[in-house]
Order: sequence, then structure tokens, then C-alpha cells
Amino acid sequence: MNRLIAAVLAALAPGLALAADPAPRIAPSLEAHATEFAPPKVYEPTPGVFSAVGYGIANSIMVVGKTGVVIIDTTDSLEEAKKVWAEFEPRAGGKPVVGVIYTHNHNDHINGAAAFPLARGAKVIAHATLVREAAKWNGVAAPAVAARAARMYGVFLPKGTPDGFVNVGIGPYLSAFGGGGAGGFVPPNTVFEDRLEIRLGGERFVLEHAPGETEDQILVWMPDRKILFPGDNIYKAFPNLYTIRGTSYRDPVQWAASLDRMRALKAEVMVPSHTRPLVGAAEIERTLTNYRDAIRFTHDQAVRWMNAGLTPDEIAARVKLPAHLAADPYLAEHYGTVEWSVRSVVDGYMGWFGGDPAFLSFDDPQARSTEIVALAGGAGPALAAAERALAERRWKWAAELSNHIARADPAAKAAADALQARALRQLGYDSVSPNGRNYYLQRAAELEGKAPGWAQVIGARRSGSQAARLPAEAIVATFPVRLDAERAAEVERAMGLRLTGEGDWTIRVRRGVAETAAGLPADAAVVVAADKADWVEALSSPQALSAALASGKVKLERGDAAALVAFLQLFGG
Repeated sequence: MNRLIAAVLAALAPGLALAADPAPRIAPSLEAHATEFAPPKVYEPTPGVFSAVGYGIANSIMVVGKTGVVIIDTTDSLEEAKKVWAEFEPRAGGKPVVGVIYTHNHNDHINGAAAFPLARGAKVIAHATLVREAAKWNGVAAPAVAARAARMYGVFLPKGTPDGFVNVGIGPYLSAFGGGGAGGFVPPNTVFEDRLEIRLGGERFVLEHAPGETEDQILVWMPDRKILFPGDNIYKAFPNLYTIRGTSYRDPVQWAASLDRMRALKAEVMVPSHTRPLVGAAEIERTLTNYRDAIRFTHDQAVRWMNAGLTPDEIAARVKLPAHLAADPYLAEHYGTVEWSVRSVVDGYMGWFGGDPAFLSFDDPQARSTEIVALAGGAGPALAAAERALAERRWKWAAELSNHIARADPAAKAAADALQARALRQLGYDSVSPNGRNYYLQRAAELEGKAPGWAQVIGARRSGSQAARLPAEAIVATFPVRLDAERAAEVERAMGLRLTGEGDWTIRVRRGVAETAAGLPADAAVVVAADKADWVEALSSPQALSAALASGKVKLERGDAAALVAFLQLFGG
């Protein structure tokens, strides 16, 4: 690829040689941080409490009570959960699994539940909004989140080399993309809003709503033993106040308030859902206090400068943690970063508009890139400028400028993509946050044809079994956001969908807009019936739909196959 850039530069910018790129490298603190969860190990911070650290991205925790076992969080896949249970079972003393508690909706905490042998009548407990929140990320927004998560977690990067994957900051790896399966979610059968006190396995548990990293986050407290399970509201890395895979606003004020409630408990043992347990009341108090102070500092100073009229870019460059907080190992930027968090805080209050009227409404990206490249004198001089930026280690500008060139001039796109990949690699090598490192390096690999691109990842994830475990309403809700509005601009048509045990549904297209509702439409051109899981699988590809129709897993009650296919094609299927 470098020969390609050299050839283009020789033609368009004669006399400019390629810079020698610095060697691949790993930020020393990031490399050292890997020992937090590698090799995988089961810790017993206090008798009868076991935390499996290093089995996928998230921990699974077992509390062995007097009469039964309680599992808190279940890892990110069936594959990892089976490994965890193999470690837990000998320590469980033959006692039944009488409860599972989900601390929140993220897949790395709920995907492995089916691997644990739940006793008859076992409680599966969560906040009342968990299923709704899970449906958002596994339903309507699933394609975009999956593609960005694949980059953020570096799932297609080489392992064990300085130019590849190191870890994911709060765990060694994400296993769900690697064939571990995502079908292990067991829906909760016991939910609560604010507080639940319950006896499980002969032990007393107090569960409280504690919004922070997610709106449905809870804390789990064993008051008789002073053991705190904080979920994802604290782990050994700067908090992900914003995640680059995409998220709704994570309110730092709520998050800090939840940590304040944890501080008031005076826990003597803290077992988070990522990274190792912490023992000792004084150390727990200090760690919780610094963590909440870092969150509030980031929020408060971002708002301070926002109110002073600075733009998000200016604020992000200005806000830095105080030295005593930056030096705390629990606040090293090995997951979230202050910069990303500051931008999220400003956006949470003010929305996307940064305040500069020049950016209130601006040209589309193609037009802007064309103007920028023209200012440089064309693709040749622009490529030369990007190459000079690389030689001077101005990686960010090299990445941005090469992106403009690729968009503006098709003839220079291959050379610009190769140059941008080099810049992104250097940004990745310099990144302390593995989220940033992985995202940069995997995007570079995509540009070089060494990793699947956005469309390929989305296609591979559409048939995910996790979606099949969502409520029918959540599955039906994906249709409006998949509608090809241009193709459907003059279409008025309805389809009926009967999901076994999950009710009847209408999907109606009305001139570029799709509407869904409960019940069957009288004017439906097509009515189909299926089990929910079979319907989700049938939607994954035209071949899967044909197979489902042929096998009878999807049955036509009205209309024919051609009419069904024509309707689904309006939704990109």
C-alpha cells in the first residue's frame, strides 16, 4: 500500500518522499493494566463470595448462602458463563442456584444466564426497566451499536502483537463476537422500581436503584455482612461517562449521587462487576470518594466553561483532572476518558449545536471536503500535506486531511485511505484507553482490507439470538427504522404478524413512513405466523426467509410468498 501512495505522490506531488512511520507500540500503563484481569482467576474476598475475573469482559459473582447460591451478573456469553460455572460449581457445595441478579441491561452482564443451572422457582431479579433498556440496544439501535462495538472492542484485531489487540480496559476481551453465543439471556421474573429487600439462599439482600452507567443500574448490598456489589458504577478505570460505541446520556450528577449512597453504607468488602474485588472499609471509602469526585469535577468544570461561552472543542482541551485524582489507579484512562466525557456533558445539556453559527447549518461532507482539498491546491498537494503531517507526528491532522481527500477525489481515494490508516495506527499506538486504541486500529485495518467493514458486521449480527429473547413489541419496533423511505415513497400497504404466544401485530407502510400497532389489520395484503425466534432468524437474510417458508416455520395465512418478499424488501430485507 505504501508503494501505491508513493506512486500517487510521484505523479501528483513530485519530490516528496514517504515518511518512515514509528514502530508499533503499546502504551506502558495499558500493557501493565492487563494484569488486573489476566490470567483469569476466581477471587474469594470474603468467605462464601466468589468473583470470576477475566472470563470475558465482565465478572460473574457467586454468593454461597446458607441454603442456596445467588449469581450476580452472568458474563458476556454462554461460552464464558460455562467456564465460570465450571469454576463455581465445586465451590457451591452442592447448593442450588436460587437466584440471579442482573445489575443492569448491558449484554456482558445478562448474556450468560442460561449456563447456570437455575433451581425450580429461582428468582431472576432486575430493575423494572431492564428489558426496555436492553431492547433499545439489541433492537432499534442494534446494527449501529454492533458495528461500533466491534471496533471499540477490537474483535477483529490480531492478538499478542504490538500492533494489535491488548485488552478492553475493564476485562481481557469481549467473547460474544467470537462465537461464544449471545442467546443466554433469561428474562427477569422479579422486578422492582426503587428498593427491594429479599432473602435468597438464607441470606439478606437489599437491592436499590442506583442510576449511573445506565439508567437501570442497581446496587446490591448485604447489610448483615457489609458487602457491596456496585455493578458498573465503579471499576478500576476512569468511568465511561460516554462510550464511543454509542449510548444515551449518562447523567454524571445521578452517577455521583449513587456513589454517595454507596459511601454511606460503609462497606467492608466491595465486589464490582469489572476488575478485582476491594477489601477494607478505609480503602473502599477513599476509592469511592475519589471516583465520585472525578465524575463531579468533570461535570462541574465542563458546565462552568460551557456557561462561560466556550465551545465543546475548547472545553475538551481545557478540562483536566486534578493531579491527586489523575494519580489514582482507579481513575487511569484505561476505559473512559475525560475528553470524551466533557463532550458528552456539554451535549447532554445543550445538544449537538456548539454555539458557533458557522456550524448551525453547513454544507454536506462531500462539498466541504471538496472545498478543503481545493484550498490545498488539489489532491496531490493535499496528499503531500498529509504526508508531511505524518512525518511531523501530527497524527490527528493527517487522519482528518486524508479523510477529506478520500471523500473529495475518487482517483486519490486508495492512496488517501492508506495514508489515513497509517495515521490512525499511530493514534492507536499512543492511546492509553483501549477503547480508543482498538477503534483506531480496527478502522485502520478496515481501510487496508484486513478487517470486516461496517456493512459486514451488521450483516453478521442481524440474526443474533439475543434479539429473539426480546419482547415482541421490541422486535416489531425495529421495522419503522429499517424502512427504505425512498422505495416506499408511494406505497400504502399493511402486513399482519402473528407471533406464537406474543400476540398479533400490524406493520403498515404509508408513503415513506412505517407504523406499528397491536392487532391484525383488516386490509393486510399478507398475514404471517411464526414463533418469535423463527421470525427473527427468517429476517436475517433472503435465504433464511426462503428456508423458513419451505420448512413451515413461517406460515402464510394470507397472501403469497412473493407479496411477503415484496413487503419486506421495503425494509431492506
